Amino acid sequence: MTVQEFQARKILRIARTLAHFIATTPADKLDWCPCLDEKSCTRSVLDQISECIACNRSIATLLGGGESSFASGSPITDAQTAQEELLLSAEELAAIVRGMPDEALAKPFMMPSVTVIGEVLIDIPTRNMSYHGGQINFVQLLLGDKESHIPPSAFQ
Repeated sequence: MTVQEFQARKILRIARTLAHFIATTPADKLDWCPCLDEKSCTRSVLDQISECIACNRSIATLLGGGESSFASGSPITDAQTAQEELLLSAEELAAIVRGMPDEALAKPFMMPSVTVIGEVLIDIPTRNMSYHGGQINFVQLLLGDKESHIPPSAFQ
């Protein structure tokens, strides 16, 4: 297995897991923002998923030779759209990662605030989705949900 195939599989695996977390969050709480006080800077599940989608698409654009501003797309307002767009963005990114030549792993890529080499760039979406998966699990915990929502696909 190549590094590119390994990373593509990781991207798809965490996206499927994150999509499951969306499905296991009550629909009426997907846009809820926990608030501790007036200084809270929390974001809703849907806001976090929008960021993951934007990150996946931005990295795909960079890997494809384009320039990306990491701007978010259209606001997401429901679970089905969130899941579909997240999985689609992960599939698009995974396809590009699979097609990368080995030398692209050492190539520098210019992000908005830093230059990173390809091997680092292809790992950013996975780390981002994993981080937000934890955030969504914490939102579920704050809502009183004590069940573990890790799907079997997370281990495949």
